[in-house]
Amino acid sequence: MTELNPTPNPDQDGEAAFSLDFSRYFRALRRYLWLVIALVAIAATAAVFYTRQLPEIFEATASIQIEPKVADLLGQGNDMVAGGGAGADYYRQQRQVLGSVRLQRETVIANSLHTKLLTDDARANLTVDQQLDLAANKLHRMMTIKYPEQDRIMYVVVRNTDARLAMEIANAHVATYDSYSRGLLDLGTQQASNALSSEFGAAEKALREADAAIYQYQKDNDLLAVSLESKQSLVSTKIGTYSTKFDDAHSKTKELESRLNILKQLAKGTADIVDTPILSMAEATGFDSLRANYYTAKSEFEQVQREVGPKSIEYAKSKSRVESLRSTLEAEAKRVVGATEKQHEAAFQFERTMSAEVDKYTKEALELGPKIVSYNALVRAKKSAEDAYNILVARLSTSEMSGRLRKNVDTNVRPLDAAQLPTKPVSPSMRTNVVVASTAALVIGLGFIMLIVFLDRTVKSTEDAQSSAGAPVLGIVPMLAADGPRDDESDRERDMYVHSNPNSQVAEACRSLRTNIVFSGADRQLKTLVVSSANPREGKTTLVMYLGTALAQSGQRVLLVDTDMRRPRLHVSTGVSRGIGVSNLIVGDGSYEDAIKSTGVPNLFVLPCGPLPPNPAELLMSKRFLSVLEELKKRFDRIILDSPPLGAVTDAVVLSKHTDGVAIVVRAGKTLREEVKRAARQIRAVDGQVVGVIVNQFDSRDRAYGYYHYQYYGYAEKDPAKAS
Repeated sequence: MTELNPTPNPDQDGEAAFSLDFSRYFRALRRYLWLVIALVAIAATAAVFYTRQLPEIFEATASIQIEPKVADLLGQGNDMVAGGGAGADYYRQQRQVLGSVRLQRETVIANSLHTKLLTDDARANLTVDQQLDLAANKLHRMMTIKYPEQDRIMYVVVRNTDARLAMEIANAHVATYDSYSRGLLDLGTQQASNALSSEFGAAEKALREADAAIYQYQKDNDLLAVSLESKQSLVSTKIGTYSTKFDDAHSKTKELESRLNILKQLAKGTADIVDTPILSMAEATGFDSLRANYYTAKSEFEQVQREVGPKSIEYAKSKSRVESLRSTLEAEAKRVVGATEKQHEAAFQFERTMSAEVDKYTKEALELGPKIVSYNALVRAKKSAEDAYNILVARLSTSEMSGRLRKNVDTNVRPLDAAQLPTKPVSPSMRTNVVVASTAALVIGLGFIMLIVFLDRTVKSTEDAQSSAGAPVLGIVPMLAADGPRDDESDRERDMYVHSNPNSQVAEACRSLRTNIVFSGADRQLKTLVVSSANPREGKTTLVMYLGTALAQSGQRVLLVDTDMRRPRLHVSTGVSRGIGVSNLIVGDGSYEDAIKSTGVPNLFVLPCGPLPPNPAELLMSKRFLSVLEELKKRFDRIILDSPPLGAVTDAVVLSKHTDGVAIVVRAGKTLREEVKRAARQIRAVDGQVVGVIVNQFDSRDRAYGYYHYQYYGYAEKDPAKAS
């Protein structure tokens, strides 16, 4: 017994349509394998003919050894390359020099290669320089510099159609590079000497200008006789000396001022001047003896006064002496005060003089500040120029010595192996061209097939139909050959094909479809079945006729109901009138006996759509239609409803709510997988049941369906035309 394919998950998202199905690509590869093989064969043949048309190319190789640069005998530090990272940079540079157009132009000039590389027509109307440039560019395209082992050996590879010319060019370019390296060594030394001489002259001129600037500055600022340093030292010394004297004078003035104040206070007091310390504050020592004489005379006077009285001669003499001594002391006291005042005035005047001198030399020091800054800048400029001058003198001497020594030093470039005359061409390679062309053709062919399969979103296999609908494949129906234009008669003949050709491959496929539908309803009732499609003209009405005929041939009473009230066709297929039909029964106009018609197939009856209503969907959603459907269930074993396409209108979605299931018809190679998926999603959105998918109009000669055919029917494919 046939076993249905397992039902995939119906909740797959929209991205599943774009998932990578390797089986589809494999089937497409099997189908178009002959095309890929033919494309590869054509490409290989074309490569053979193309290769035979190409000229033979010969390759000549000359090698050259490049040692590290000449040793720096004088320690200049810019010639020796010790290897490692610095050596890699040097050899990378030398490789670029070897392959440069400039050096190749020198090779062309030295060997007159422009007459060999250019034809007479190419050299016509060109100057010599233009010919040399053109030949150098052509040589640049012919030549390759290789450095494969990074071992100081480089290879000059030349390709040309003339084997001998290729050899000569390779050897000539090595010789040009050798001459270039020798000339560059001498030229580098000479250029270095010239550059140093030029720099030396500039440094000498800068040193003279620095000396002249210092002399002019000294002249302008009166510094020729005395240097600025000496003048700065003298001013500093003067400031220090006068500052010290000013400090001493200031202290002396304050000291005399204090003494004078005390003397004046004592002189103005009421005390006896003889008893005051005025005379003691005098610097003279004779005041003490004079005071002693005064006190002695006063003591004698007091004694005379006690002894003889005021009227005696001794009393008068003694009194006169005391008064004379007192007058002398008072005069001395005044002289002391006056002398102190004079000393204070002299000290204050000296202090002011010293202050003026300090200010004078301080101002002079401030005026020297900017001059010192400018002078030091000139001195630094002279020192810098003098240092540069001394360095250049040493470098120039060293460079001249280096030039003399290098005349006896060999170059670091040594030609190694000369190019030999090539005997076999390196191009074109027949094997390489054939392999490349065949591989490219194979890739293009496979890519084209993959692109076709990827862009073809139609249902190509049972797996496509099953994964798109999320339901099992109930069966596949082979393609029938269409003879002539379609009309009602041809449609009726095609729709009755199973009845008129019971032993055909199509009839056997419909019987297998019947079996699968019966077994799909083994665990649930499947008395009413809606047959629809995603798009118009995918064969749903024909499949309704085929399935109804197969069910009727099994002895069941089967009713075909035409619920396509927009483009009905069942009445044409069965040859009955659609005057009274479903629409009449729904509105209660007509009897079941008048509406239901028999067909030419035993046990197969048809209920046409009747008059076309303006609102088919509303009519099918009415309770009256449910009553009609219930009555029909009582009268027949199986009821198959032919509904409009799901992608066009919602009639099939409405019917799915009132029936036991929906079978979706897809047309192989036409119906898109996304459309099948959308149709199934519409039915499940209203809780309808998708029983399965019927693949219609498949090509029995297409191996994409061959295995399924063998699996379901168990014998070789038959030609429907012969079966009929």
